Amino acid sequence: MKNILPYQEQLDRILRLKEDIARFSVATDDNFESAIDAFTSFFIQCYHLRDWLIQSRYGRIDIDIFVSKSAWLSLCRDIANKQKHKEIDKYDPQNHFVKRKGSGNSTPIIAYYDPARNEQRFGIDVQEFGTMIDVIDLAEKCIEEWQKFLYIYSI
Repeated sequence: MKNILPYQEQLDRILRLKEDIARFSVATDDNFESAIDAFTSFFIQCYHLRDWLIQSRYGRIDIDIFVSKSAWLSLCRDIANKQKHKEIDKYDPQNHFVKRKGSGNSTPIIAYYDPARNEQRFGIDVQEFGTMIDVIDLAEKCIEEWQKFLYIYSI
């Protein structure tokens, strides 16, 4: 077995979870709960790559500044914490979710109609963005941002 930094295991997990959520690109009445579970798992695991990076000797302050400056990772952080803890009370979130019919108590994820794709999708309405954010697109952006972090701060 090759010697890898601790974060690589978590990054690989996130990439597998990203493949798994791809099956929920189209929202239906039958897949809503399963999709929310899969998205919840993805965003919690994705944000908590932070902890694995710290264990891999990356600087906590560098990571937290990078996350705060990234629109995508700060959104991932806020989704993960909202879904894991129901309420965000340990910090002031950078993103404020617009409560919409069809979202649960702890999830800001809803099914919505995307006219550009001409289909029902899963998305998040964030006040600061002013538009619906597709969760599959967000997941891809989060992975890209973590890869950017690893490139900039490579050990």
